[in-house]
Amino acid sequence: MELKTSREFTRLGWLYYNHRLYFISTTEKNWTVSRDDCLERDADLVVINSREEQEFVSSLAGNQWFWIGLSDGDTEGTWKWVDGTIMTSSFWRSGQPDDYGGEDCVATSLGDDWNDVSCAAQYRWICEKVLVLDHLEAELNKEVPPQIYDTPSSMTVSVGEAVIFSCRAWGRPQPTVQWLLDGRLLETNGTDNRSASVVRMDGENLVLRGVRSGVETFLCMATNSAGTANHTAWLFVYEVRPDGWLHFDHSLYYISTTKKNWTASRDDCLERDADLVVINSREEQEFVRRQAGDHWIGLSAGDTEGTWKWVDGTIMTSSFWLSGEPNDYGGAEDCVSTWEDGWNDAPCAYQYHWICEKV
Repeated sequence: MELKTSREFTRLGWLYYNHRLYFISTTEKNWTVSRDDCLERDADLVVINSREEQEFVSSLAGNQWFWIGLSDGDTEGTWKWVDGTIMTSSFWRSGQPDDYGGEDCVATSLGDDWNDVSCAAQYRWICEKVLVLDHLEAELNKEVPPQIYDTPSSMTVSVGEAVIFSCRAWGRPQPTVQWLLDGRLLETNGTDNRSASVVRMDGENLVLRGVRSGVETFLCMATNSAGTANHTAWLFVYEVRPDGWLHFDHSLYYISTTKKNWTASRDDCLERDADLVVINSREEQEFVRRQAGDHWIGLSAGDTEGTWKWVDGTIMTSSFWLSGEPNDYGGAEDCVSTWEDGWNDAPCAYQYHWICEKV
């Protein structure tokens, strides 16, 4: 293997640990195609030789499942690593392996040991390269800018809940992780007291208790002498009122429990002294998106085809359409619902849940 510099390894996305290099995929594939990707990188799916390596690999996995280089595809019950060696030490989850429905490949995740699953399942994967020690000393002394491998995820919670954001980074020297709240650096040595909530640093975790209604921006920043990396997450906090309405930012929202067409859904909102939701920002779209399932929103093209108008009479300017939408399929899709990560135009006669808003 041609030895690259640490800068080249960093550029290619490799992490160093204990004389080995690890590559963490960002896409999902089946076990065989994942292994092919590793082989193309002059590597192979990771072979785990110790509890320390298992803990390191599971920390890379974060909260997702990742393929490792272990299977019993050749002989059922005989677990072999991709380097041809028979498994001797193992880190199975309780009750595993169980070969449920024919499970011949192995995956791991943060906080979990191994689980046998179908090789056709779609997971991310971890490649491993073993380095030649004779060439490592100079390489290991070189600085490597931070890389954040366990990124904080945006969350939607109700007022008063406890929230934990995690952020882990690798680099040389080991980076320092700091947190910023709405652009303000949080103290790392104790408690940050605010009028409505408490923020506490716990190692690389950010712990919040008694969160207040609204939107707050958290930024994880990893710094060492070679550079800085950061990742942003949002916290969307709503209040559940006794009458069933949710308070978020400056509005109240009602999430229906039944399904109706767009017109009947709007009539229900009007009877509640409200209207179908009008989405004015990315933060409000994210809050609405996190209410499960398809929901009617207050946007339609019923007056003029192709001119999208909100129920308050304003013309749509900012939009969050899904890829390929709106497409007016069949010439009869004049109303809009939330669906997965964005908007979809649909026939107004369809039966969906709906979201009312009171400003």
